Amino acid sequence: MELHNEQILRMENLKHKQWHIFWITTLVVAFAILLRLWILLPLYTDLTMRNRTQALIQATAKREGWLLSGLRIERIEGDSIRLLYRSYIRGEDPQSCHNLHTSTGKLTPCDDS
Repeated sequence: MELHNEQILRMENLKHKQWHIFWITTLVVAFAILLRLWILLPLYTDLTMRNRTQALIQATAKREGWLLSGLRIERIEGDSIRLLYRSYIRGEDPQSCHNLHTSTGKLTPCDDS
């Protein structure tokens, strides 16, 4: 009987720890999502910016011969959008960083890459 009670206590302790792990994991995931939403906030709050960004990215991808699926918006900084482009080739896919200027549509390489 004593062994059974000890097992029950261990299981209750484990259940308690599992809830802690669950909530910590939930908070970490929520923080990561909120951080990404904060970076892209101008796209969610400004319809004009969202439409302009969409048109610029589509035109740039067409001009450069890029697949849209290889583009990722890294962040939006004032008058430019930082894009990461991963070209799909055999082996390791090379990734390049570019700044797309919203006023001119000019594409320049990132300074810090």
